[in-house]
Amino acid sequence: MNTEQLIKINREDERKTLAGRSASRLRTLSSYVRANRMNYVAACELLDSEAEKIEHEAQELNHV
Repeated sequence: MNTEQLIKINREDERKTLAGRSASRLRTLSSYVRANRMNYVAACELLDSEAEKIEHEAQELNHV
């Protein structure tokens, strides 16, 4: 395999890993909302805080 193929495989693997983590986190949040019988406003606030967390993590990656 050449370098370009290895980079492509690595990127695909990273995307799969990220998708799996994202799906798992969404399931966790869904279970939390359900278990706590949160209303739509509280659920939206929870999702907003999660989005902010992800954006912060992305910004940190820009500084690496």
